[in-house]
Amino acid sequence: MAEEYAIAMDIGTSGIRAQAIDMADNSTISTTVTLRHPLPGANVMDHLHFAVNVGAEQAHQLMLEAVNKVVDQLGIDKSKVQRFAVCGNPIQLSLFQNIEIRDLAFWGTNAMERLNIEPPKRNSQILKPADVDLDINPDADVFIPPAIKHEIGADALAMLVKSDVVNKEGIYLVSDFGTNAEIALVIDGEIFSCSAAAGPAMEGQAIECGMLASPGAICDVTAVGDDWQIEVLNSELKVESGDLMDVSTGDVKQTRTTDTKAKGITGTGVISSYSLGTEQGLISIPDIQTPNDKINLEDGVYLSEKDMTEIGKALGAFRAAHFTLCVEADIDIEDIDAVYMAGASGFYVDPLKSLTVGQIPACSWEIYQIGNTSLAMARDIVENPDLLQELQEVADGMQGNHITLATSEIFEKIYGLELAVCEQNMPMWKYDEWLESYGYGNVPELEEDPEIHRIYESDIPDIGRNGLSIIEEVGTKLTAEMDGCISCKACENECPESALKVEDGVITIRSDYCNGSACLRCERICPSKVFSYDKMLYIEGEDAVSL
Repeated sequence: MAEEYAIAMDIGTSGIRAQAIDMADNSTISTTVTLRHPLPGANVMDHLHFAVNVGAEQAHQLMLEAVNKVVDQLGIDKSKVQRFAVCGNPIQLSLFQNIEIRDLAFWGTNAMERLNIEPPKRNSQILKPADVDLDINPDADVFIPPAIKHEIGADALAMLVKSDVVNKEGIYLVSDFGTNAEIALVIDGEIFSCSAAAGPAMEGQAIECGMLASPGAICDVTAVGDDWQIEVLNSELKVESGDLMDVSTGDVKQTRTTDTKAKGITGTGVISSYSLGTEQGLISIPDIQTPNDKINLEDGVYLSEKDMTEIGKALGAFRAAHFTLCVEADIDIEDIDAVYMAGASGFYVDPLKSLTVGQIPACSWEIYQIGNTSLAMARDIVENPDLLQELQEVADGMQGNHITLATSEIFEKIYGLELAVCEQNMPMWKYDEWLESYGYGNVPELEEDPEIHRIYESDIPDIGRNGLSIIEEVGTKLTAEMDGCISCKACENECPESALKVEDGVITIRSDYCNGSACLRCERICPSKVFSYDKMLYIEGEDAVSL
């Protein structure tokens, strides 16, 4: 049999993950991941904002430039690719296909009628590479899995199908963690879903020393007496023990034996540090009880009191979303039979620490960590193309109730309590009193000994015989000349991700590093008030997006 290949791809909010598969025996050849998303923004709504402003065609081109770069990195003969399957949320898959996205930007029908927006059907499809500007064998089949509803995408379908909760009796909570956490409460097959914009802190962004999960990222901490053992990702994204630290003073109690140096802290490390710091009395949100008001980790990496507020807001979004789903479904949070944690963040974080900080309900007594279900489903499709139709039938048969948290009065009330906790140090007993007064139940007691099931050894169980490759630069550059700019570099110095450069009044932004409309610190800091982020997004001659 001649060499034939398939590619499975997950386009996530924080990056792209892809696998090359040998169709002769369905074995994995190689895996490639990007550390960031090519579109500006810290979450999926930022990506949507960018696409609406710059135009879906330009956003599609930017995304496909990154997708093709990932395919090239897989190290296979692209002319021999026969099947390509991609999974992701509705916004990412719509941009991949270059179809209408504006229907995802508006709630209700009035705006869509006024703008003459016709929502596309997001059913399963089989396309050709030329339909989506994909640079592989032109005769290959490109498989697009279906959404459950236009706002409940293929990634949500993946976590529901791969966890098998849709076929079980009982009450289950399934979450794909990240900056835009997909959360589903499933009650005897009926689905109540929402997207909790937890924010970039869950991926290590919007944190002073934060970074995405990449070599040099602090990913976990554990207690050794009063000291902290630091865990760091090495060049192969495997966990190595770093220094043993007194985080109050920053003193190294025991030096690491590896060469991996900490460069920053990622989302799982943030959760772990917050949990341990709270347990040891070093953190009483938003305050840090140390001499320099910091949690002093290794190699100069730290967490600040400002970071505490960002972490509290992110975790508060999870807890408020859980309560909102339960109120909408008319159940108590203690009624949940099991919790499923999907995605890289959900896989690598310590579930016990997630319990204590509210990332999953404190009463969770049975917990499953199931890895990257989006990539897993894409792989299932290329190995068995008939599954695409089966998934459409599953999606058609699902009862879906999608709660838009941005317009939910229930979520607004509960998240207001969360903000009072993380910004004003409101005690949890007062939070509980308010919750009960609203008729939303009570904060559950902490489960001391939950049963934890870790299905795989890593979020991508098999990286292939040729191993894992990482693409650190996946975006492009946005450029524009700002009239009146004095090149003071205030915006450049203010950029939290070092994404922006100024030279002779010309602004250049790396799209994959920029936090997009969620940030806009560049605009606010400009002393001349001439910087316009939106101007970076519009095509004017050769300005703006350079593709």
